[in-house]
Amino acid sequence: MTALRAKAEELLKRLVRLKSAEDDDALPLAKFVSDYLVGLGLEPSRHGDADKPALFARTGNGGVVLSGHLDTVPKGKGWTKQQAEVLDGVMYGRGAADMKGGCAAILLAAEELAKEETPFAVCLTLDEEISMNGALAIAQAGLLRDAPAVLVAEPTAFDIVVREKGLIQFAIKTTGKSAHASMPMLGENAVTKMTALLQRIGDLQKIPENPFEELTLCVSKISGGTQVNVIPDSCEAEVDSRFPPDMTGEGVLDLVRERLGEAKYELKTLHLLEPVETDPNLQAVKVLHDVVGEEAQILSFPYATEMVMFKRDNSALMVCGPGEPTQAHVTDERIKIDQVVIAAGIYRNYCRRMADRG
Repeated sequence: MTALRAKAEELLKRLVRLKSAEDDDALPLAKFVSDYLVGLGLEPSRHGDADKPALFARTGNGGVVLSGHLDTVPKGKGWTKQQAEVLDGVMYGRGAADMKGGCAAILLAAEELAKEETPFAVCLTLDEEISMNGALAIAQAGLLRDAPAVLVAEPTAFDIVVREKGLIQFAIKTTGKSAHASMPMLGENAVTKMTALLQRIGDLQKIPENPFEELTLCVSKISGGTQVNVIPDSCEAEVDSRFPPDMTGEGVLDLVRERLGEAKYELKTLHLLEPVETDPNLQAVKVLHDVVGEEAQILSFPYATEMVMFKRDNSALMVCGPGEPTQAHVTDERIKIDQVVIAAGIYRNYCRRMADRG
């Protein structure tokens, strides 16, 4: 085992073992990473929410921003491996791929870049999975405007993502009248109303031929009723839709309204992120492709990253990182430690190449 690989394994273990899901205390992880950056001679600043702060640190001016999020979704059930367990060069654990592996690679790259005083910056957040307030605060502080590129280290198996779909999450609500379940004629069933409505948008829920490029829509949560012997007087369904750059969030809602017709319901937007698209012919993209290698594909993502929060302040936005995208949010999430080492080398070389161009 090389010294760098051993360092990558130990660092990733520390990151994975420090819990950072929505209900966890994120401050111990923020302190660990902040102390790590200080140990490299950097001076991290905190932005956004105090309990889930975004960390930003830089060396010099005009360097590439290496960006990642340290928070995770909850662990969930059904795991067969321990958190941070290593088996045959693979580390298991919530966040190993999404995306503490990428964050570990950023920190490893930062160590070498800081020593040689290559201009670069690090942006690490703790609320990507829930709000992206940290990324927004970084952008609003104007910290990305002079960067030749912002590189997000989400898992892509080292392909280069320059386009990601928009996101709209919305709720459909139906109301009725409660009554004893033995006398349904006295009530009005809100759940039955909801099932009828969801059937009307069934065509929008079908998986398209190319889900990376076309509209997708998923009814992901339904709640209604109080107990089994009471006719439910309300029901709410939450829906997640991802749409391509030639659509808007309002356009998605228009499709839904069109299919629901004159039925009685309430429609409320919960969360909206517009699509992001970077010109693949930008020099920043070409240099990254050259650094990663000709085997890297230039792709679209079906889901949103913090890239969307950066688009008003920088037009050279890309996603490229270690790990398989399919490992995000799954049981026994894993990443090859060697990929973390490779990613660190890619980030170092990219920052050096872009600094030389400046």
